[in-house]
Amino acid sequence: MPMKNHLQQLGANTWIFPQDPGKDRPNLGYVRGEKMALAIDAGHSSSHVEDFYEALDREGLPLPDLTVITHWHWDHTYGMHAVHGRTIARPETNRHLLEIAERLEKDPGYGKKFLKSDPCIIREYAGGVPLKVVPADEELQGDRTIDLGGIRVELCYTESPHTEDALLVFVPRDRVLFVGDAQLGEFPSWYMDFDKMALLKDKVSRFDARTIVDGHWKPYTKKEYLLEL
Repeated sequence: MPMKNHLQQLGANTWIFPQDPGKDRPNLGYVRGEKMALAIDAGHSSSHVEDFYEALDREGLPLPDLTVITHWHWDHTYGMHAVHGRTIARPETNRHLLEIAERLEKDPGYGKKFLKSDPCIIREYAGGVPLKVVPADEELQGDRTIDLGGIRVELCYTESPHTEDALLVFVPRDRVLFVGDAQLGEFPSWYMDFDKMALLKDKVSRFDARTIVDGHWKPYTKKEYLLEL
């Protein structure tokens, strides 16, 4: 078992900063190439980002040049204002984040309600951790492959029962696929659209992945994940 606040290596060039259910922190991914490093998801808050970066520093790994967002939910995006380098997300992701940022600006009560809405959120923001929501620097209009220098990372849209902006992140060299929370039901009702689930399963099955990393669980083998779906 990885130690809390320590990285877990999944391949020669791929790591995760493991999830923390006590604060509803998801797994954060990290891929290092010869020229650049890329992170997957920006985390729950600036405090989450600080812990992640401290773990990178302990391993002698550089801060990410790019951070890719798997979907718009707060535990994956509200740390975006504190990340190093540029951020990339789907247009739908940015639309949600801009709407939330506008509500926070116009209605102070909205932020106060969020900060008291769940014990995990209360713990994450304890001690005056700032609540700040920003959009990504760049919108991803279609699928894209990013060359980090000897290591390619593939960004691929997928249908998902959880959100309409789900983005998969695949590292072919290490055969690791990051899926965010794509397999979960729609929040907050948790309604499950099984047609979208079938499309997600078909999409995931096409990747030559060995390890699947979802948001809030330990890494799966591909066989385990497809059985879960």
